[in-house]
Amino acid sequence: MPQIIAHRGASAYAPENTLAAFALAHRQGAAMLELDVQSTADGQLAVFHDATTERWDGRPRPVHACTMAELARLDIRGERVPTLADVLAFAREVGIGLNLELKVTGIAAACAALIRHFGLEAQVLVSSFLPAALNEMRRCAPALPRAYLMGLDTRRPDVRARELWPFFALQAVGATAWHPYHGLPLLDRVLPLVRQAGYQVNVWTVDDPQRMRALLALGVNGLITNRPDVGRAVLERMLVP
Repeated sequence: MPQIIAHRGASAYAPENTLAAFALAHRQGAAMLELDVQSTADGQLAVFHDATTERWDGRPRPVHACTMAELARLDIRGERVPTLADVLAFAREVGIGLNLELKVTGIAAACAALIRHFGLEAQVLVSSFLPAALNEMRRCAPALPRAYLMGLDTRRPDVRARELWPFFALQAVGATAWHPYHGLPLLDRVLPLVRQAGYQVNVWTVDDPQRMRALLALGVNGLITNRPDVGRAVLERMLVP
């Protein structure tokens, strides 16, 4: 059955990438949580999307230059930045899947070690836009499934070609899944071919019910959405005989 994957948690309703958003997504019936992971100045793994803290404190401080304690003091609409360990503990407690997006290179080994520590190898999918990050994970934890994210905001012809025919890129990183942006050109034609080739396809970030229905009809394995309650309702209606 297709999965509803909560993008940064139930981020349409709760502060993104926080335990509040992840808990709400679980209550709304998401099968998996999507979250962003990057490193801090003191070697911690933070669940945080942006490259800097500017959106939250008006200061363009790079995340990698901040300690975890500094990030934890940010006000994320009333919530706090969690560590990856915090989210892994929550996922183990409630039994929900995790899609960890690696925002940077150099953190795969630390992520894999934490995943093993919490015994969540069977619940985790690792994704990234960065082939180097996926290859790092492939070397240090080859059994963890990997997904190649595509849909960068660029006009580079090599990137557009890769998105139109992703097979070589997927093979190069040993991916088991493709995570394309739902608005990619010709996606509706390419998606069934990728599925036929044996890859899972989880499409991001889809909040419109009509688009959700169209993608489910094409055979997607998962919908990555800010509104897991909407995705769940659409999926359940389509499953009714």
